[in-house]
Amino acid sequence: MPDGQIPSYPQRRRTASPPANPSRLANEIAFDPVLDLQTTTALEYLTAPNPASSLTMRTVDAVRGQNRHFWFDVRQVRAWSDFNVNTISSVPELLRLLNMDVANRYLPVPTKVNTCPETPAQLADACAKHHAVKVNAALKLTQGNERHMAMRTLITAPGARQQPEFVSNYQSDAEKTIYGDGRGRVVGVVKCYDRWNSGMRNGSPADQVKYLQGLAHLHYFMREHGTRYGFIMTEIELICVRAGGPLHHDIDPNIPDNVPLFGYLEVAAPIQIATSGRDKDGSLKMTAGLALWWIHMLASREHGDSSFAGQYHWRMDVGGAAARTRQYHLARDAWMPKLTGSEKRDAKRVRGWFMPDEPLCAKKECGRGRKKAQI
Repeated sequence: MPDGQIPSYPQRRRTASPPANPSRLANEIAFDPVLDLQTTTALEYLTAPNPASSLTMRTVDAVRGQNRHFWFDVRQVRAWSDFNVNTISSVPELLRLLNMDVANRYLPVPTKVNTCPETPAQLADACAKHHAVKVNAALKLTQGNERHMAMRTLITAPGARQQPEFVSNYQSDAEKTIYGDGRGRVVGVVKCYDRWNSGMRNGSPADQVKYLQGLAHLHYFMREHGTRYGFIMTEIELICVRAGGPLHHDIDPNIPDNVPLFGYLEVAAPIQIATSGRDKDGSLKMTAGLALWWIHMLASREHGDSSFAGQYHWRMDVGGAAARTRQYHLARDAWMPKLTGSEKRDAKRVRGWFMPDEPLCAKKECGRGRKKAQI
């Protein structure tokens, strides 16, 4: 204002805003949900191409003397000859289930993963984000939404007791291992191809030791969880394993029922991660996804379930260290390398025994020494 005074304005009564009423347009304009008309099948989903991973850049060997498992724990390596697509195809109900049309949303495509892992941990993370996601979706579809098996990832903290990368069970499974962990029906480990692969089986004695060491690692976890089913996954291949040997031990009637043979492993034919689709004649091919789904189906059975004739139940009765079920074993295969004196001493120092028929070492196997030792 010219005279520098602030003008005054008359006060007016303030009224509340009228209440907001829903617009008629909300009722008059209604959009139907978008229909998902695209369909797929579990078989197409499990046999779809997988991302190609390069070899892990940095690998680390285990420090000598830290493991409670040793390569010579594996005593027999046999072929798991009926782990194949012919066995799956022989069950008509499975084929119908795998070929049932479903909406794409029930089988989601996994997110992109790191295909250039620098460390074993990154490799395991990529396996979890792709393979575990696919298998879990397929299991949920084929076993039912209410109750189905699931692959779960375990991350071992630095300095903690080592555990498998994958443990699979039902959420309702309440059984525990001797360490208090949830008992798995399927256990899986992830290894770098440069450090372990199926070709080492026919390599030099040093390569054979590495091959058996990888199997012994899985064998340890399978006995810890009391399960017959497990697998090893690398950047290149998947190997499925069944432990414990025949259910009926005709070789020794003194072996209790369902007690496994120590060190007895049946190894399925290696499955290339890159395998996908069907053969040229239209027949099925065993892919990594289909193999993982099938081994989980085998482990899903309860006692008395005869769905898959001729297949073993997942459970094997290992018992605690005091039960000493390791005493039930066969002679080592002739092709396996011989033990050295230093390896025997290492096993004695870490766990109290190097051959499974040795007496119980209470201090190492049942006492305080066991709690302090790493696996």
